Amino acid sequence: MGKFCFSTQDLKDIMDISKNRQHYVITGVSSPGKSARNSLVFFNRWDNEGNQAERYTECLVIVPSQSNPTSGLAQNNFVVFAEAPRKEYAIILDFILKKSRGKRQYTQLDNYIVVGENVKIGDNCDIEPFVFIDHDVTLGDHCIIKSGVRVSSFVEIGRSTTIRENTVVGGQGFGVERDGDGRTHKIPHLGGVVIGDFVEIGALNTIVSGTIDPTIIEDHVKTDDHVHVGHNCRIEKSVLITACAEISGSVTVGAGSTIGPNASIMNKATIGRNTTIGLGAVVTKSFPDGVTLAGSPADTIENVVAGRKALKQLISENQDSN
Repeated sequence: MGKFCFSTQDLKDIMDISKNRQHYVITGVSSPGKSARNSLVFFNRWDNEGNQAERYTECLVIVPSQSNPTSGLAQNNFVVFAEAPRKEYAIILDFILKKSRGKRQYTQLDNYIVVGENVKIGDNCDIEPFVFIDHDVTLGDHCIIKSGVRVSSFVEIGRSTTIRENTVVGGQGFGVERDGDGRTHKIPHLGGVVIGDFVEIGALNTIVSGTIDPTIIEDHVKTDDHVHVGHNCRIEKSVLITACAEISGSVTVGAGSTIGPNASIMNKATIGRNTTIGLGAVVTKSFPDGVTLAGSPADTIENVVAGRKALKQLISENQDSN
């Protein structure tokens, strides 16, 4: 994100500030509960026991208005009390990024390939024409990047991985907060994407940047065309995702699972290992290892079959009684 020095004067129009310090330096963002220095951190709920003040040093920490953090937090950090911490995080981070954004250069290579600064490309990579690689990207050895791919900032791609035509890796996620008057505030996504080794991402996929920590695609994952993977997801090793599947934000898909065409998985659901999700299934909750899911809302195939039998029997009994 770069180094940004802000003052209480900078933020006075955004919200009330809990203490008057001359300036702080913010160099990044951090997830709640992780130790951090010089970071922007927000909490939708503050628990003094679970979120010890000593984890944070010279951070801008946004906490709920009704919370009562220990004095240690205020001694070492710039504390902001807010009615809606996630919304204020979005506003402040957007402000910081606009203030700190410098002019970085792009280089046009042969075949209309455009590459940003601090890009590391491994040995024996095959990058086709009309590829865009943004700043701060790493490609492992023997990668194949097909024509029309866009790789955004903070993306790491492992060795022997293929990204197929017109896919976007690391684009901004759909995190939005509303004001009381209906104004919307997009949450900047800085977590990036980490893709493992021997992965194949299909054509016209969208793999969204994590909000704070990266979206993760582990080794040997294969995706078909027209797949969407939302922010903060973790797709574990050897998962297969077929055409037009949609995986919402913060979903975990266990290793060895298969997701059928047009399936959807609800935000924050966890899917166990070696699970099969059938065609068009709409998964609205978490499931354990080794099950087969079908239907909308999705359930195990055993429950779906039992439910259909019970419904058929009920209809038959009603017809008989009439």
